[in-house]
Amino acid sequence: MHMYKSFLLGGISLATMAVLSGCGGSETKAGQAPPPAPVTAVKAISEDIPDYRYYPGITQAVLQADIVARVSGYLEERNFVEGEHVEAGQRLYLIQQDEYQADLVQAEAQLADMTAQAEFARYTLEQTRSAFEGGAATVYELDQASSQFKESMAQVESARAQLMNAELNLSYTDVVAPFEGRMGQTHVNVGNLVGPSSNTTLGTLVMLDPMRVVFEPAGSELVHYLKADSSGTVPVQVTVNEGGGSKVVFNGSLDLVNNKVTQSTSTFLARAVFANPDEYVLPGLYVSIRVRLDTIKGAVMLPDAAFRSTPTSQYVYVVDSKNTLQRRTVKTGNLYNGLRQVTSGLKAGDVIVVEGNPMFVKQGAQVKPTIVDSHEFVSKHKAEEADASKSGGASNTQEDQGDDSQ
Repeated sequence: MHMYKSFLLGGISLATMAVLSGCGGSETKAGQAPPPAPVTAVKAISEDIPDYRYYPGITQAVLQADIVARVSGYLEERNFVEGEHVEAGQRLYLIQQDEYQADLVQAEAQLADMTAQAEFARYTLEQTRSAFEGGAATVYELDQASSQFKESMAQVESARAQLMNAELNLSYTDVVAPFEGRMGQTHVNVGNLVGPSSNTTLGTLVMLDPMRVVFEPAGSELVHYLKADSSGTVPVQVTVNEGGGSKVVFNGSLDLVNNKVTQSTSTFLARAVFANPDEYVLPGLYVSIRVRLDTIKGAVMLPDAAFRSTPTSQYVYVVDSKNTLQRRTVKTGNLYNGLRQVTSGLKAGDVIVVEGNPMFVKQGAQVKPTIVDSHEFVSKHKAEEADASKSGGASNTQEDQGDDSQ
């Protein structure tokens, strides 16, 4: 009986010690700090990058003309197909010429008559002058002969002007292209009566190569534009959206910074010109424009993956010397070659988190960073996105580096 009690008490003591020992072990584990979270980080780099500015724009023809009828008559010919390319000087329309040819013949005859009368008046003046010198004519007769000669010469000039007007009106019947371009829809058909009083506009001719684009930068950018324009060629890139994600890019150059600012919008008009050899771009098309104004020296650059945002700001997580994360508010600028410019908040050499478990990437967290090169990080992600796109995944990456050559 005593032995049973001793065994029982001994068992209870052992069990109690085991429980106490187990409780003590749990407290130790709970008190231990978690291991540093693994993250991928890059060092902010300093590079010279293009100073790009982006705008919406509208295409505009370099030359555009309404073809009008300057004389009245029935339309006899139309010598082009609507939408067809025409050459400078090519006949587009022919207006009935008979009436204007008759006017020309009459004007020529009138000029010949006035010329003959002027020659006779000249002869009369010479004879009267000889007679006056010989005492056979009076001063009145000499003055009269001189006056008649001057009047006849004036009539000659009047007849010559009528002839020129007749020639001009006849030339207006042959309506030619004033420059090379593409004809649009015609507004008249053969047999229609055309002229200044009815059916005045016959069609519209547009030059499509080269093409212009107009856009409106903010007034605060005016000084930058004037400096860039005065220093040489300012490259411009025009992007046309073809639909379905397809885009076509045209390279051109700035050709106008307007001489006034619009007060109501505090913007100014700028214009660029670009080659359009295939004539795929028409006037009035909305396009995207990128202007390279200058070079930004020593820009601090990071991959886009480093940036996080709130509704009002952007921030990054900086890895400090103790491998502790510090949240830093930043301002950003241009995207170039896959890297985003940081205009304030960081300096070159700062270590920034680009990948990591969101649960552990927070202010004050201890991390174990693996530092990779910024350009290698961007290249790797572009390759992954390309592979995903080939396998059916969607990619929203936009190419940010283009050819600025002229």
